[in-house]
Amino acid sequence: MSAVRMILLLTALLACTGALHRLDAQGQLSGRVSWRGAPAGDAVVELIPDDGAPPPAVPDTLFIDQLHLRFTPGVLGIPVGSAVEFHNSDQIMHNVFSPERRGDDFDLGTYPTGESRYHVFDRAGSFVVLCHVHPEMAAWIVVSASPWVAATDGEGRFHLTDVPPGRYRLVGWYRRRVVHDVQVRIVEGQDTLDVEMGR
Repeated sequence: MSAVRMILLLTALLACTGALHRLDAQGQLSGRVSWRGAPAGDAVVELIPDDGAPPPAVPDTLFIDQLHLRFTPGVLGIPVGSAVEFHNSDQIMHNVFSPERRGDDFDLGTYPTGESRYHVFDRAGSFVVLCHVHPEMAAWIVVSASPWVAATDGEGRFHLTDVPPGRYRLVGWYRRRVVHDVQVRIVEGQDTLDVEMGR
């Protein structure tokens, strides 16, 4: 068993899982998240340094399509300050809004096929995104103050870049809530680390 596995501290309330793979010389960190033994697609993971504030996040522009009466992808993990382009690929009108919770609500209006609307997420937290025209449509966005945040694919895989060695909290969001909060030590060339969520 690797030293990394031995230093993993599970929270007292939750047994959580994810998988961190080796950190290469360029700081590339890949992993896999599972929930009760199955791959956890549409989870979000973020790394938060134990020894102070993370470096400033680098804002990005990400894309969510509205297609077949769905937001695709339905989950995003983004650094604070990032913009999301909401594009309408359906042959009908769509709307994008987020209900008010802490004064961070927005409504981008209703717009036709082929058009896009943009919103900059300048506050960390989790946000639900809805459509006034089609109330069955919903997406979920986790905005992190850390630059190391990513959503998982359908197989539960994620990828983070430029991660320096050190001690971190690895926080996992799944089904719109935090279900994973463990301490990990990232070291260059570390072995795979497997932890199970939702036991």
